[in-house]
Amino acid sequence: MSANSWQPQRGEVVLVRFPFINSGGQVQVKPRPAVVISGQAIHTQTADVLIAAISSRPASRPLGTDYAIAENTPEARAAGLKMASWVKISNLATVPKTAVARRIGKLTPTGLDEVETRLRLALDL
Repeated sequence: MSANSWQPQRGEVVLVRFPFINSGGQVQVKPRPAVVISGQAIHTQTADVLIAAISSRPASRPLGTDYAIAENTPEARAAGLKMASWVKISNLATVPKTAVARRIGKLTPTGLDEVETRLRLALDL
């Protein structure tokens, strides 16, 4: 996906090279779905996008900031997710738009509201 042609939208679900630290303490990237958290104030001023990781693995101790999306629901279908998934508000990253491989869906307005509620909780807003 060209960084020049793609204009991120808050709530969009994308496949992105998401940075993480492996068990050896080294930074690696892994293709994974993520939801765009940032808005136009960032998108029009920078070549970056703020994202929250989406995982298909449930946490052994779920956080109140995780947003669960059940498999085969209207939310999952709209987001382009094929299995049960969790938006991990505790796992945010800023990446260049060029790290985004493609758009896979978009959260419903209700789903985006749920993510925003959890962002406010996580950031004490």
